[in-house]
Amino acid sequence: MSNNPSPKPAAIAVIVSTYKSPQLLRKTLAAYARQSDTHFSIYIADDGSGSEIKQVIDAFRAQYPIAIKHLWHADNGYRRAEIINRAIAAVHEPYILLTDADCVPLPEMIASHRAVAEQGVFIRGSRILLSEKITQQICQQSEWDVALPAWTWMQWRLRGHINRLFPLLLPLGTSSPSQKLPGIRGCHFAFWKDDMLKINGFDSSYQGWGREDSDLAARLFHAGIQRKDLRGMPVLHLWHPEASRNQLAKNDELLQTCLDEKRIRACKGIAELDAVHE
Repeated sequence: MSNNPSPKPAAIAVIVSTYKSPQLLRKTLAAYARQSDTHFSIYIADDGSGSEIKQVIDAFRAQYPIAIKHLWHADNGYRRAEIINRAIAAVHEPYILLTDADCVPLPEMIASHRAVAEQGVFIRGSRILLSEKITQQICQQSEWDVALPAWTWMQWRLRGHINRLFPLLLPLGTSSPSQKLPGIRGCHFAFWKDDMLKINGFDSSYQGWGREDSDLAARLFHAGIQRKDLRGMPVLHLWHPEASRNQLAKNDELLQTCLDEKRIRACKGIAELDAVHE
């Protein structure tokens, strides 16, 4: 086996999924505008929002030189998997960082993912949950710099405004490779576009919230792709009301079928996009 290091992606695509969350998206995009590594583009995967999201994107375009593309489909229920597939299909960059409009990146996020990108591996990142009170304060500020001093984070942790502090204190690195399914979160997930095409992207068979990210990871495992966990570079998850879990039991059944069959390709994925009626 070669000891040569895995080549790093020359450019990165950031796919940000959103649904009617203009205040949160505005804060997240502003944080991407402050990245130390600027060799990336942004693709907004919009699951049927109204004009308010387009207004946020237009304002971002007017203020910053970062390329940003808006992928949208009509609001026909929770179709996150499908709109992300449309964004993946539109991506020109070889490497993709998938996140959500409510997940604010730290200034070294893009640089960190470029540094740890590795062929045959997808990266599962962590998150820190912010309280409702802190989120409201952040959204009320016209400008918010996420590069906060350590004592602010410590105060927030002591007062219960963040759920943990440890991920912010770790040095940058990755775990050993594994094929563990627990802990997969699509809000902080990075992979090679070619690997997504190999497994046909997300499976739109999943309706409503839950398990589409686990299904994706399971099929990557079945295709021989390993998981590594990113250490020391969490996203900051802004508070919002939880989505309905009323489809979770059905989605659990779909996931178990995928695991039992050791399926690699999505039943309703990127290849089926043109057949989907909107």
